[in-house]
Formats: sequence, C-alpha cells, structure tokens
Amino acid sequence: MKKRIVEVIVVACFLSVLFITNRNTQKEIKEAEIEDIVDTEVSYEVLSHSDYKEEQEEIRNEIFYGELEEVALIVQAESGNQDELGQRYVADCVLNRVNDEAFPDVIHEVIYQDKQFSTTVNGAIEEAGYTVTEEIFQLVLEEYEDRTNSDIIYFRTEHYSSSGTPAFKHGDHYFSTR
Repeated sequence: MKKRIVEVIVVACFLSVLFITNRNTQKEIKEAEIEDIVDTEVSYEVLSHSDYKEEQEEIRNEIFYGELEEVALIVQAESGNQDELGQRYVADCVLNRVNDEAFPDVIHEVIYQDKQFSTTVNGAIEEAGYTVTEEIFQLVLEEYEDRTNSDIIYFRTEHYSSSGTPAFKHGDHYFSTR
C-alpha cells in the first residue's frame, strides 16, 4: 500500500512539474510574440502634398478612362456596324443622359439602368470588348469633349422610342430627344 501511495505521489509530482513547465513555456511563447509585435518596425510613408495630388489625379484618370471605355463598349455593341456618325450619335445618347437630370450621373449606371440598352441584357457588351478599336475609343473621347448632338437621349432600331420626341433616323437607328 505504501508503495502504491509513493507511486501516486511520484506521478502527481511528475504531472505537476509537467503542468508548470508547460505553463511557463506557453507564457514565454506569448511574451516572445508580444515582443515581436512591439519590436516590429512599422513605417508609414507620408506623401508630400504634390505626391498626394498626383496620386489623386492618377485615380481620377483611371476612373475617367474606365468610364470612357464603358462608353466605347456600348458604342461598339450598339453601333459597331454603323458609320462613324452613327457611332458618335450612340455615344452622345449615353453622355447626354449623364447630363440629364432624369438619368443617373454616372456612365456605368446610365449604361446598366433598367435594361435601357439591349446589349447589356443579351451579353453583346461583353463581346464588344473583343472588337472595340482604338478609333472607337478616340471617337468617344472626342464626343465627351464636344458632342456632335447634345439633344438626343434615346435611340432604337426599327422605329422611334416610345419615350422622347422623334428627332431623326440615321443608319439603323431612330434617335429621339427629351
């Protein structure tokens, strides 16, 4: 019986030593992790005013050219088979809507608003990405800067839109004003 008690005490002491050692090891690991975090140098790059302005300008340019690229895609999808003037008119419709209070103020939102353009629904706008040319992008940029027609808001094929006032037909499209 004494032997059994001694064995239990030895095992208990062994487990106590093991437990204390494990706790100390975990504590040392946590302390080391905290030291690593504290010792880690964090450097913050402070932009000068001119660098900040340049960075902001780059972001604005990316957004601007990204939106013009969307207009180029819709022009290609909607009027890739039309002459240059017909393509300009399609670009004008999109850009004029951005300036019209009845439509969103952002090109992307105008293009994807309520299935206004069939090519956003049937997937042709995605396909246009493979065929849009630098010439179409340049044409869109020119229309952004100086519109060929600043009145047209709607267009469709086969007949005038039920929205707006019929204005004229060019190529396959019937254009309307507000």
